[in-house]
Amino acid sequence: MTTIYQLIGRFMLRYWLARYRRQIQAAAGVGAVFLAAAGYLIATRQPPEG
Repeated sequence: MTTIYQLIGRFMLRYWLARYRRQIQAAAGVGAVFLAAAGYLIATRQPPEG
């Protein structure tokens, strides 16, 4: 029975990846830009004086 559920899960994953590939890529791109911007802001912040 577990094998059937695994096969259904794999099929559904491939189906959703094929159907929403552009949206997933766009969201990943936005996340990468946000992560790079946050890293830049953290790296260039001024340390507190004292």
